[in-house]
Amino acid sequence: EKRVYSTPQFAALCGQIFRRLFRVYGIIYSSFFGTLEALDMAPHLNTCFKHFLFFCTEFALLPEREVEPLEVLVKPIRKQYFAARQGK
Repeated sequence: EKRVYSTPQFAALCGQIFRRLFRVYGIIYSSFFGTLEALDMAPHLNTCFKHFLFFCTEFALLPEREVEPLEVLVKPIRKQYFAARQGK
């Protein structure tokens, strides 16, 4: 019995969904971050983005070309992720 989540089509679909979610984060950071800061919601956004990136990094869901526009945010989070992995 072949499971749906182990098919190449499912993996491709997941990759597409996560790329689109990453783009939504990009729009939020570039267009609405000031508003979120004024509402004291920036730490929540940062935490969600961090967990999102940890998951994407763990399962290689984002190609490097997709990450480049937010590299300033992504690089320190990935550095933290890899440091945590080294500590296991």
